[in-house]
Amino acid sequence: MSFKYTSKYCLMGMMSNRFTVLGDWQGFQKNKNTCVSFDTNFVPDAKKVNFSYIYEKPDFKCAKSTQVVSVLDDEFFKLRGKKFREIREIRNKFDKVVGVTDECDKHDVLGLIDTWDERSGQKYGWYRHSGYDRTFFNRWYDVERENLFSRFFYVEDKLIGYSILHKGDDCYEYLIRKMDNTLRDTCLYVDYKTFEEIYKVENKKFYVNWGASSGGVARYKKKFPVHEQSDVYFYTVSSEK
Repeated sequence: MSFKYTSKYCLMGMMSNRFTVLGDWQGFQKNKNTCVSFDTNFVPDAKKVNFSYIYEKPDFKCAKSTQVVSVLDDEFFKLRGKKFREIREIRNKFDKVVGVTDECDKHDVLGLIDTWDERSGQKYGWYRHSGYDRTFFNRWYDVERENLFSRFFYVEDKLIGYSILHKGDDCYEYLIRKMDNTLRDTCLYVDYKTFEEIYKVENKKFYVNWGASSGGVARYKKKFPVHEQSDVYFYTVSSEK
């Protein structure tokens, strides 16, 4: 395992407005009793510490998830054959009507997050994390935009999706993404087209760390060529204060 999802930019995509950064971006405080740490050597002074994205298995029972890293190269972007038929057809369909830009109107973005909450998140009962996206755009985006790879997807003047990544030393980290899920297949289109946009810049093979997930979300990520999969662990340590 060579890629980790623990940079300060990854943390930015996991924080609500009330959270505060701890250490040198080693974690954050959620409330007066609970902190999150991404480093087992960094133990905040709190009643409860949620250790997240730990890459060495502890010797006790804990939650496990799967981190997927994709590899995207010239051969993939040809989208040849049955394996990539779904992506190819979705690309061809949406390319006729969708415009892609690296500029956005923040009101459009916040409006899309509201739409996703109302029409998609509530419908499917997901743990939506939409507050993370709002915090990211309100708190971090303007300050960090030069360090981000951002794409916004419009049909005429309507924003239907966005994607935000950070380019690390050896791979891109997928931070946040939302789309209008009332339009079928927008998720796959936004992801593919984002990678196509990166390829236009890089013009060579590159890697994307999606972070950790399980179930259908992890399976979805494998629609794209997999470079590596890693077990990632999550657990809580409580103490009396």
